[in-house]
Amino acid sequence: MKKRRLWIILVAALLLVAGGGYFAYTRYFALAEKSTEATLETATVQQGDVVITADGSGELVPASEMGMAFRTSGVVDEVVAAVGDRVQQGDLLAQLKTDDLERALAEAESELELAQLDLAEVREGPSETELEDARAALRDAQVSLALAQSAYEKTFDSNLDASVGVRKTEYDWWVGYYQKQKSKYEAGEISQADHDWAMAAMIAAEGRWQEAVNQATIEEIQARNRLVQAQNTAYQRQQALEELENSPTIEDLVRAEVAVDRALVARQRAAADLEAAQLYAPFDAIVMDIAVDTGDQVDTNATILTLATLQEPLIRFWVEESDYGSVVVGNTVNIVFEAFPDDTYAGVVIRVDPVLATVDGTSAVQAWASIEIAWQEGSKGTIFSGMTADVEVIAAESRDALLVPVQALRELGEGQYAVFVVGASGEIEMRPVEIGLSDLANVEILSGLELGEVVSLGE
Repeated sequence: MKKRRLWIILVAALLLVAGGGYFAYTRYFALAEKSTEATLETATVQQGDVVITADGSGELVPASEMGMAFRTSGVVDEVVAAVGDRVQQGDLLAQLKTDDLERALAEAESELELAQLDLAEVREGPSETELEDARAALRDAQVSLALAQSAYEKTFDSNLDASVGVRKTEYDWWVGYYQKQKSKYEAGEISQADHDWAMAAMIAAEGRWQEAVNQATIEEIQARNRLVQAQNTAYQRQQALEELENSPTIEDLVRAEVAVDRALVARQRAAADLEAAQLYAPFDAIVMDIAVDTGDQVDTNATILTLATLQEPLIRFWVEESDYGSVVVGNTVNIVFEAFPDDTYAGVVIRVDPVLATVDGTSAVQAWASIEIAWQEGSKGTIFSGMTADVEVIAAESRDALLVPVQALRELGEGQYAVFVVGASGEIEMRPVEIGLSDLANVEILSGLELGEVVSLGE
């Protein structure tokens, strides 16, 4: 009985040992088998793009704005443009009343034409008719001079020989008669009355003689004056003929040219005054504001309207302070206006403000970018100043680069990296690599790998 019980205990023990061993075997080898069946995750070196961006928002602003004003004062006659109009350089925007200015310009143009005609005549010189008229006038003057000379000579001689001589002879006779009567009176031969009568007759004869002398003198002076006048006229006619024969003179030419210059300046001034009363667009632009109405009195300090040029507009945009390093002058940007969500415009960062701005209570980097907009017919849309847009700044990019997932990268030390390359037979090789740009998914491999190689991402 004891032997049988011992045998039973021995069998039970063997069963326990066998069961424990089976459990241990199955558990260990199952784990080992499971471990052997574990596989590596791999990726193939591919070619693609890595783009590092920073997102922001902004608005379109004109490259420049200009307030337009007349260059002269007056009353507004017409405002041609309207707010929102797209105008081209040289388009009429507004004008003042110009009736008086137009009249002044017409008068100045007439004066200029007359001065130009006079200058042309001076340059051409006198006609043959003018020369013949001048010669005839000189001949007439010379004849008149000869007649005046002859008349003077005859007047002088006749006066002395005739009238004055007769009266002098008569006077001399009465002087002799009076002397005789005076002697008789003193001798008592005649009376006092006879004496006085003889003296009165002598005095009367002297008066007639003096009157004849005076008259002869007057006639002589008159004849001399007529002679001098005839001489002057002949001299003037002679000078006029010589001037015509020698014309145009330098003085005449200068005078005529100066007259033309003055008339030209007057016309230019009148034209400038008229132009100053008309307001033209100095460049292609959009009318942003109009500050006057027809009939308003304005002066040169009054802003009539405001123009903005969007030919080379700018985008003013903001990004978070943490993206400051991504916003660098020269970086490209992609711009999508809220009004045109399906269209993307390209641009370039041209300025980064050195002081942070506050946008919606948050500090932000304020920057400016150019934008390429096609204004010709068929462009993507009409762009207005103030439109809001989403802005994507391209901080860095690499096109057609060799890429591996970031999980494949192993850091060996500062600035040193490696990957595990899986060979065709499953062998694994650690290989140092030089990296470039990386985003959240991929990293650029500059050297150390080739396109199509397989790298390990780990188990």
